[in-house]
Amino acid sequence: MIPPTLALASSGQALWSLCFAVGAGCFLTVLSRKLHLPTIVLLLLGGFALGPEGFDLFQPDALGAYLPMIVSLAVGLILFEGGLTLDLKDFTHTSTVIKRLLSVGVLITWLGVAATVYLVFQTSPSFSLLMGSLVIVTGPTVIVPLLRRIRVQQKLGSILHWEGVLIDSIGVFVAILCFEWVVEGGGTVALPNFLIRIVSGAGIGVAGGYTIYWLMSRGFVPDNIVNAFALACAMFIFGATELIKPEAGLLAVTIAGIIVGVKKPRRLREIKAFKAEIVDLLIGMLFLLLVARLEFSEFTRFFEMGGGWVLLSVILLIRPLSVTASSWGTSLNLRERALLSWVAPRGVVAASMASLFALTLNGKEESPGDAALLESFVYSVICATVLIQGLSAGIVAKLLRLQRPAPNDWIVIGAHHFGRELARKLAKEEVQSVILLDTNSRNIALARKEGLTALNRDGMEAEKLYEEEQQLFGAGYVLALTDNIELNELLMQRWAEQLDNEKVFGWIPLDSPSTEDQLTGEAVFGDLSRPAVIGSELMQGESSFESVSWEEGKSLPSGDWHPLFIRRGKQLKAIPHDSALKEMVREEDEVICLRRSEGHLLRALQGGRYLQLHCETLECLYENLTTAAAEQCDNLSKDEMLEALGAQEKIFPAFLGHGIAIPHVYSDQIDSRMCFAARMKPSLVLPEQDEGIDFVFFLVSPSGDTEGHLTTLADIARVARSDRLRQQIKDAPDMGAILAAIST
Repeated sequence: MIPPTLALASSGQALWSLCFAVGAGCFLTVLSRKLHLPTIVLLLLGGFALGPEGFDLFQPDALGAYLPMIVSLAVGLILFEGGLTLDLKDFTHTSTVIKRLLSVGVLITWLGVAATVYLVFQTSPSFSLLMGSLVIVTGPTVIVPLLRRIRVQQKLGSILHWEGVLIDSIGVFVAILCFEWVVEGGGTVALPNFLIRIVSGAGIGVAGGYTIYWLMSRGFVPDNIVNAFALACAMFIFGATELIKPEAGLLAVTIAGIIVGVKKPRRLREIKAFKAEIVDLLIGMLFLLLVARLEFSEFTRFFEMGGGWVLLSVILLIRPLSVTASSWGTSLNLRERALLSWVAPRGVVAASMASLFALTLNGKEESPGDAALLESFVYSVICATVLIQGLSAGIVAKLLRLQRPAPNDWIVIGAHHFGRELARKLAKEEVQSVILLDTNSRNIALARKEGLTALNRDGMEAEKLYEEEQQLFGAGYVLALTDNIELNELLMQRWAEQLDNEKVFGWIPLDSPSTEDQLTGEAVFGDLSRPAVIGSELMQGESSFESVSWEEGKSLPSGDWHPLFIRRGKQLKAIPHDSALKEMVREEDEVICLRRSEGHLLRALQGGRYLQLHCETLECLYENLTTAAAEQCDNLSKDEMLEALGAQEKIFPAFLGHGIAIPHVYSDQIDSRMCFAARMKPSLVLPEQDEGIDFVFFLVSPSGDTEGHLTTLADIARVARSDRLRQQIKDAPDMGAILAAIST
């Protein structure tokens, strides 16, 4: 019987080890993200340094029999999240090389490593196949930071990225099948138990996955608890399968995750985000617990047995053979194949599965293989591929002339019409790419239909996007172009944490309350109306993008021109609204401008209506005008317009003279200006006015469109100054006659 004091000491040490692993693992994960290093590197070093082989700050063995259970459950949740992120469409739409790497390449790697292990270590064939299956995967947690750092060409980056993302589930499935076979000892005697594990795991996984999807798609689960529900379901599926047939739970949760990910129930994006955070926490905890268990003596034994030859075979023979077979007959040249052959670091999934299998095998009375050898082999492959290939990949890419130049692409947050037209104008093949981000799926669909690169992602997730989204690896500049000023400021702050301040820009109008020292990044386009208004002007032909080739002593043409960008060779610079163009531009630069054409009144009248009114009071006039505007546009609020007109009347009466009144308001419910022409018969006579009002222009403009609003009012004033034109308008029987009079 264990003395109570020892039991308390043991439980206290176990609790401390678990808590320390969670806390330190999370800290190292955060540190790796900040340093833009593969997470696995710091976790590996941290596990050795903080565990019994280093400073001995915690004891994973204190968890005793609970450690395999904790590892098994954590790996199950990691695999469930991996299944959620797997999209079968990604596989069907990928290139031939990726499909071959995920089929032929997997087979060559598996069998090639298994044969090498069998020849060098003299293990059984089944155990050799298990060891080979564990190094199939090249995890995205290692590949993604590596690709961002070495900046390989887009085609090669895409191949490596999708191989890492999609191979996880394939490698895990193969490893689980091999492990089931090894545990049961193989042969005809073990075949029934092996099949029971596979059938029970697959059956419960399918049933659990469809149950989760059915409950979520029917609205059974409230939105505010959907993340916890998904996590609980994954744990329940894992536990139920393990209760029925041990070692079958991993297969069950993997299949359940794949089904939920493929069926795509509502709120799946939120579940993925939540699960990704949980997985980051679990990975940090797992690595510290598992790596701290490893003993340097086992690695010494591994290399004494010939492990060095196995590593050389994995890196220099099997991977190149896999890439050569997968790229045979494709357009990849020798240099591209060489780089793909060199870059194949293993990651978190391989390490977790190896330790889990080792713990399970150690717990059996008669182990079917050397669990310590399996673990030291997998971790040696991880260390060799991450450290050797990871550190040298940039040098190799540079020597092979496959590196892209420094990040030069632009991210435009806002795929509305203005954003799409701007992206089309800025993009330049082989020089400048522009990627649009938007949470509006309709805008993204339109952008893709127009041949633009667009992602249906939230720009506020700057860190996650910058670290994980392969299409953004070449991005060096960000432009926040939403209609919401405060949101633009937040976006600039988020992206400034990933890029330098001078590479982050946002639409901030000149009359914004934010001062320069309160902003992160550069304010641009301050003299323009909000993006939705500019988009409407572009659609209606009121504005257009123009390029001006700059020469010595040149200036912009006369008219309403707004310089936006300067293109100098391969560089594209946004023009802050507090900068003088002549101080920034050089000879032979290309200045990209927005030209806002004249004729504002004509276009505003085309969006309005012609009215004939009989009013005896100003209140009656405003009532009729706002009623007509609300009927013309359902979004307009009659009460808000009346309130605005009343406030305007107290400050500055809307009477122009010559019998013409110009009441005008702003509204944030419209994207284009509307002007209503009203003929008064008889004239409206007001006590404070010397002459009656016999004609009214009622202008409604979008909020933020100060320039267009004032320009339209100026057009009305010009019309009113001409006696002949003023009389023609007053005598006009309909809107067509008014438009004709102004046009001529």
